[in-house]
Amino acid sequence: MAGPSATLEVLMETTITIKNLDEFSIEWINQKAKLQGVNFEDIIVQLIHDQIRAGEKKTELVQYNDLDPLAGTWNRKEADEFLKSIDKFDQVDEKLWQ
Repeated sequence: MAGPSATLEVLMETTITIKNLDEFSIEWINQKAKLQGVNFEDIIVQLIHDQIRAGEKKTELVQYNDLDPLAGTWNRKEADEFLKSIDKFDQVDEKLWQ
């Protein structure tokens, strides 16, 4: 015979101070709170939870190996020719940066 089950719920109230929050951010949070019918603090908690969930959902970086057979296949002459052909990409046109 199984005994009664119990659920333990612990609520922890934590106070966080946010310094130097710009006016735009404050206004954005206030507008979002008004639209959702909640208070400022509820929006902050929601934003924190959303970011935590977003971090958990990130997919791992996919590693591609489709060019692996080409690695190390150039001889010295071919490598030098390639480096010479892309040398112009290292030159900066100063007129474009004025």
